[in-house]
Parts: sequence; C-alpha cells; structure tokens
Amino acid sequence: MKKILRYLSVVPAVLMLLFIFRFSAQDGPTSGSLSYRVCCALLSFADRVFSLELSASAFASRAESMQFFVRKAAHITEYFLLTLCIFLPLRIWLPRKSGFETGTLFLLRYLLPAFLLSVICAGADEFHQSFVPGRCGTPVDVLVDSVGILLACTALALFRARSNRKHSTRNAPSE
Repeated sequence: MKKILRYLSVVPAVLMLLFIFRFSAQDGPTSGSLSYRVCCALLSFADRVFSLELSASAFASRAESMQFFVRKAAHITEYFLLTLCIFLPLRIWLPRKSGFETGTLFLLRYLLPAFLLSVICAGADEFHQSFVPGRCGTPVDVLVDSVGILLACTALALFRARSNRKHSTRNAPSE
C-alpha cells in the first residue's frame, strides 16, 4: 500500500501540468474570451458587494482593463500550485539522511529541485505557446510564473521552519 501511495504522489503534478498545457493550447481568441469572462464575473461580484452601479460601457471598459492583471494572476497561481505538486513527490521519493534536516539541506534537497523543475516547466509551456495560433511565448511570462514558484518555495520554507520550531519546543528538556 505504501508503494502505491508513493507512485500516486506524482499524480497531482502530472494533472497540474496537463491543466496548464491545456490552457496554453487554446488559441488567442479563445484564451482572450475566457479571461474576459473571468473579469466580467469578478466585476459582477464586486458590483453586488460594493454597489458599483457601472454603466454597460464602463463595465466593459473595466473588464477589458482588468484582463492583463487577471492573466498574470492566473500564471502566478498555476505555478504556485504546480510547485507544491512537484514538491510532494520530491519529499516522498528523495531519501532523508537523518531525522533532522538543516535548513540548507532542506533547501538543496527539496526546494531547489522543485524550483528548477517548475521553471523548466514554465519555459516549456511558453515554448509550446509560441506554436499556438494567436499566442506567443514570452520570457516575461516565465518571470511571472517564477513569482508563483518563489512564493510556493517561500511558503514551504516558512511552513517547515514553523513545524521545526513546534517540534523543538515540544521535545525541549524540561527544567
């Protein structure tokens, strides 16, 4: 059973990559239409909560102006999640030398490979996009993706540091 769970640990990363590459395979108009619909949904929600009472033309103009930010936020979110999904099998498959790992060992053994694999996936995704009609792959998007990757690595490092502090205070000798 343990062996099956080890193999299943790779599934979230594969599914996330398929999800990302599926969106990248959409042609320009389809991708633009999707992001515009997301912006309209966000604006409709904001209108209900804050009673913005926008005219139809103002609504369309704001939705159009939001698209850039929504698309970049999607990049950051996708690669944040992908990095977490890549970290999981690394943590399960790569052996641990001892019960306690220093911060540097954790960084080199798990976070650095997760970071590098995620950046390689981002580059491959942008390269793939360069062949899709109406789309272009840009190095800037790899940098935007890297923001999500760095945020995930930071969150993982902070979570590890927090759990180490809890573990060390629980096991501290009592006076």
